[in-house]
Amino acid sequence: MSEGVSSSPQGEPARSGHQQHFLGGFIIAVIALLLLWGTFYISSPLAARSLAIAVAVIAVGAAAGVIPARSPQDFFGGLALVEIAIFALIASAELPGQRGFAFGPGTAPRLFAGVLAGLGLAVALVGAVAEGPAIERYRMRGPLLVTASILLFAAMIRPFGLIISTFCAFMFSILGSKEMRWIESVIAAVGMTIFCWLLFVVLLNLPFQLWPQPNAPTILLNQFGDLFKGLLTLLQKAIGH
Repeated sequence: MSEGVSSSPQGEPARSGHQQHFLGGFIIAVIALLLLWGTFYISSPLAARSLAIAVAVIAVGAAAGVIPARSPQDFFGGLALVEIAIFALIASAELPGQRGFAFGPGTAPRLFAGVLAGLGLAVALVGAVAEGPAIERYRMRGPLLVTASILLFAAMIRPFGLIISTFCAFMFSILGSKEMRWIESVIAAVGMTIFCWLLFVVLLNLPFQLWPQPNAPTILLNQFGDLFKGLLTLLQKAIGH
């Protein structure tokens, strides 16, 4: 076997360190540039745009070998977490924030996005200075179902309320695990639903609707229609530029 090439547990040749750094840096940089482009369509782009530029520069430096990634899993995983935080900042940019001591609809998403960005940068820093595992092959089922469950919650929260949305989203995300057991999953989903009710409604006193509206299916379909129109408008603006 040639130097710099290792074997995966299945006996297949794995990518060398330089190839992993280039590929990981390239993918992270492309996503960061797409997010940077998205910041030009929001009213308060400073935080999201600064993070997107920083992530893009770091990723390009890692791809070029200028910035070390001694633990590729931690390094690129941390940058990916920052990009998720950037996406959250862009998505919640038009929501009103905190006014005095009262929480606004955009306060919690921005707060969680800031915490996630800080944790992601810390993980990436550890991956840059400490030795760790290389990037391994992974299955897409888990990440796809978890992402889909987040989108499902976002779509259902308005028409179906907090209780039904939280329970359904948690159950959908659990499908990404091969170790799923229905009884334990239902109990965990009920516990998570109660926790969200206590946190957001009882403690934070946020005005969440708890139960479905009478015309919930119609509202859900209208939301998908509005989403399609928004994407079409965004595409037309991009082509126009």
